[in-house]
Amino acid sequence: MDKSSPISEMEKFHFGGKVFCADGEDGTLSHLGVDPNSQRIVSLGVKTGRFFGKTVYVPFSVVTDASGNGITLSISRDELNASTTQATGALMDARSTVQESGSNSRGTLKLVAAHPQTGELAYIVVRSLRSGQDVLILQQYFTKIDAGAILINVPEPVFQTLPPYRTDEELQREVEDVIYDMTPIHIDFPGMKNRVLDSVLYLDGNISSSLRGEMVEDQASGVPGLLEIQNHLVGDDTLAADLAMALGRDERTRDLPIGVYPRLGAVRLSGFVRTAEQKAAAEKIARSYPGVRSVENGLIINSKSDLLNVMASSAGGEGEDIVPGRYIRHTK
Repeated sequence: MDKSSPISEMEKFHFGGKVFCADGEDGTLSHLGVDPNSQRIVSLGVKTGRFFGKTVYVPFSVVTDASGNGITLSISRDELNASTTQATGALMDARSTVQESGSNSRGTLKLVAAHPQTGELAYIVVRSLRSGQDVLILQQYFTKIDAGAILINVPEPVFQTLPPYRTDEELQREVEDVIYDMTPIHIDFPGMKNRVLDSVLYLDGNISSSLRGEMVEDQASGVPGLLEIQNHLVGDDTLAADLAMALGRDERTRDLPIGVYPRLGAVRLSGFVRTAEQKAAAEKIARSYPGVRSVENGLIINSKSDLLNVMASSAGGEGEDIVPGRYIRHTK
């Protein structure tokens, strides 16, 4: 994988983290075997069972995912427990030391991140390297790897710029506080979800406009310790335009005056169709469209299908309007 791959794509190995096989949970991560020359993870030690289990080793190639949620393997629990793989590489665990060359500063290994597929180390998190501070050290500063020890050489000016590594729980609380302080965004809270995992903030769900989604990302980016933001918020304006385009391209609903009215991902379809089949097709397209949480099908079956319903008329009911209003798109 490219060295420039984002942090969110890295596989993160937490010692003591849960290990899941293809057919369920069965153990915790106890060791990592790292090739000192290529600086790639080549094996994993898994402690099976809860109290009196044994430690077995598996090759890195069976890892399909690794994060703060746990490590997923492609093999079954029976295959894991029957593994005869020998430990390979320089073995690391939560007691392994990380020492700065030319100084007495040392800490212990807290987390190892690697490129997926290749297993090449990307960075480590070191506990209490200086003055009780946890820091993230990139692979480019590793000078030597031995069993139970990593030697690093970080230039002092670089070290002084390293932000302290913070737990996901700390980051989550600060992100929520920062977003809550954005009073205009309060109306969007029901559609939004945010979660910090391995120092990466994931913004998901729906928001009333793409601009507001950018505002949330910009505000959260000021939280110290966040390594990356994955913004997947879907703005109602973007959803209206994109869904209307999808309806306009589908041969079942093409050229029909269908209005798309989203509210935090809850979409109302309004307008006229010629047949019940077209009405059902429009709803099916909308329900399966990414970012749509629910669909209210207000389409009217009528041969007069060249006009578009508006949300409300001055008389209090629905009227007809061939020109859509703000944040409204139609397929004609």
